[in-house]
Amino acid sequence: MIRRPRKSLAAGIVALVLLALCVVVAVAVVQLLLGQRPIVDFGLLGSTVAGYTGADVPVLVASGVVALVGLVLVVVALRPGTPTVFPLASADGAEKLDSGITRRSLNRALADAATDVDGITKASVKNTGRRAAVTAHAAFGDPKDLRDRVRSAVAQRLDAVGPARSPKVTVSVTGTKQQEA
Repeated sequence: MIRRPRKSLAAGIVALVLLALCVVVAVAVVQLLLGQRPIVDFGLLGSTVAGYTGADVPVLVASGVVALVGLVLVVVALRPGTPTVFPLASADGAEKLDSGITRRSLNRALADAATDVDGITKASVKNTGRRAAVTAHAAFGDPKDLRDRVRSAVAQRLDAVGPARSPKVTVSVTGTKQQEA
C-alpha cells in the first residue's frame, strides 16, 4: 500500500509544449481562413523540409534531440517517486487490514519526538522511506549526548507508530556552543 506521487511535472511539461504547438497551428489556420498572412508560412516550411533527406545533418541532429527528450521522459515516467503514504505494520490478528501514515504526518511525529528532548528547541525531518534524516537545533548541551538522546527518542516514536519498514535514522544536532568554565 505504498502510494507514490504522480509524474505530474513531466506530464505537465509535455502538455504545455503540445498545447503551444496546437495554439500556433490553430492561429495560423484561422489567419489563413481570414485571408491574413499567417504567423507560420506552411508553404515555406514545406519547401524547406522537402529539401532535406534522412542523411542530412540537421535531420540527424533534430532526430537525436527528439530521441533524447523521449528517453528522458520515459526514464522519468518509470522511476518510482518518493512514497507519499507509508504502510503500517498490521496488528496481531489483523492480517487483512491495510493502514498507512502520510510522509508529512510521520515527519511531524518524528520531529515532535526530537523536540521533546531537553535542550532541543526545534527539529526537522526529511524522510525518503528508507532513511529519515533528523536535524535538531539545540539551545544548550553536549552535541554528542543530545544526538544519542534524540536518536533514542525518535526510535521510540517509530516503534510506537509502527511502520511496516522502519527507516534508518540519522541525526545531526546544530546550534550548540560549548561554554568554557
